[in-house]
Amino acid sequence: MAPEIALMSCSMRVARLSLFGLCAAFAASGGAQAASHIYSYDSANPITERMTENGLTFMVEKSLLSVRVVRLVETHDVGAADLRPASEGVLGRGGLSDLIGGASERDLYEITDQEDGKPLKHALCHADRVWLAFGRIKSGQDLRVHAVTYDPQTGKGRLCVTLDYAFHGEWALPVAPMRQPDRSDPFNDAPNNTLAGPALGGDNLPR
Repeated sequence: MAPEIALMSCSMRVARLSLFGLCAAFAASGGAQAASHIYSYDSANPITERMTENGLTFMVEKSLLSVRVVRLVETHDVGAADLRPASEGVLGRGGLSDLIGGASERDLYEITDQEDGKPLKHALCHADRVWLAFGRIKSGQDLRVHAVTYDPQTGKGRLCVTLDYAFHGEWALPVAPMRQPDRSDPFNDAPNNTLAGPALGGDNLPR
C-alpha cells in the first residue's frame, strides 16, 4: 500500500496483531488500572478504509469526569503511536471551529514522534506536527476523528482528512496476579485467591 494512502508505514509487518498481547503490553506500561479500556473500531467508509484498511484500536483512560486517549494501534498491524492532550490554541486563529464548524469532535491530541508517529503524521497530513480531534469515546458508539495540522504561512489550522469508524468491541484488560496464601505456613489454610473478570461489550474475540 502506498505511503500516501496508508495510515502507518512500518519497515516490517505481520499479518495479525494479537489483542491479548496488546493488552499485556498496555498493562506492562502501567495502564492496567480499573479505569483503563481498549476500544476497537472498523473503518466505516471508503476514505477511512484507504487510510486504515483494518480499522484502529485505541487505548483510553477513563475517570468520572473525562476520557483520555493515550495510544492508537492500527488493528492487525505492527503500527502504533502515542498521543498527548493538546489545546486548540496550537491551531492558531479560529482553532477547531474554523476547521470543523460546530461538530462535536473537540478532544484534541497531538501525535508524538514515538514509534510510528512520524510516518503516521506524514501519511495523514504530510506535516511534522499533526493533531487528532476526537468525538466522544464510549462503548458501543461509533467514532469520528479529524486529522488537522497547523499552517505557519496562514497562521491557521488545516483540516487534512476526516475518518469515520464503526464500533467493533471493548477489550478486557489482563488482571494482575493476586498474592496467594503462604503455603510454607502449615497453619495457613486460606483458599487460593482467584479473580476472573467478565468479558466486556461488543465482539470480544480477536479478529
